[in-house]
Amino acid sequence: MKNSFIRHGIEHLSPSTLNTWAAQPAIVVLEKLLHRRGNGVSMAALRGTASEAGIVAGLMDPHMDQVECQDIALREFDRLCGLSPDPKRLKEREGIPGIVAQGLLALRPYGIPSQTQGKIVHQFPSVPVPILGYYDLIFRDSGVLVDIKTQLRLSSEISDAHARQVSFYVHGTDLEGRIAYVTPQKFGVYRIEDPKAGMNELLNIAHRMERTLAVSDDPNVIAAMMTPDYGSFYYSDPLTKQHAREVFGFQDQPENPAVRDNGDA
Repeated sequence: MKNSFIRHGIEHLSPSTLNTWAAQPAIVVLEKLLHRRGNGVSMAALRGTASEAGIVAGLMDPHMDQVECQDIALREFDRLCGLSPDPKRLKEREGIPGIVAQGLLALRPYGIPSQTQGKIVHQFPSVPVPILGYYDLIFRDSGVLVDIKTQLRLSSEISDAHARQVSFYVHGTDLEGRIAYVTPQKFGVYRIEDPKAGMNELLNIAHRMERTLAVSDDPNVIAAMMTPDYGSFYYSDPLTKQHAREVFGFQDQPENPAVRDNGDA
């Protein structure tokens, strides 16, 4: 008998999918089970992808001029965006040169990466489908795996979701996991202190997701169990929010609803 993931067309999991399930499971149901997707990748995500291209180019060639690295990132951003009318496009693009400069400051001291953008697949006895993901950088000489997270405001600590993600990447290795948060003005490189705990959390999410999907083979039944939070960034894309409203059957609430006191006649 097929497991509940396969019955719903999910042949593998990823740290991203599991983290999304923990934060906003309705999105996973909407996209993975009902195949109702929005307009694609956000401008912030494209900013991250493009910035990483410039940073990695500069890491692989320590003599490459910073301006050339920035140009690589900007060209990649423009290629990825195409003719997108997204109003956030300009703001995200403006941050790229600073992010690349700060990323090089943060990571060039580690030396030349021995591996970049590698695929990792783990099969766990307690999870019936494989979990796969893609790391950013491995510095074998330093014994460090680094994941780059670009931001416009610097995080002061590692988020739980990012800790789980990088814990997965270093699972079964002797590498130390680190996250490089990079903004246009500054950076912070933080160490994953307890990767075993992060990995256990990720597996716990997978087990709970499997039990939820086992309730029914009908994705609409699973959808009926979900409650979307339209205030979450997961619904920032208008088409995604529209799909969610159609599937889940209620509207988001106004931002500061008036509170009525009906206690007095």
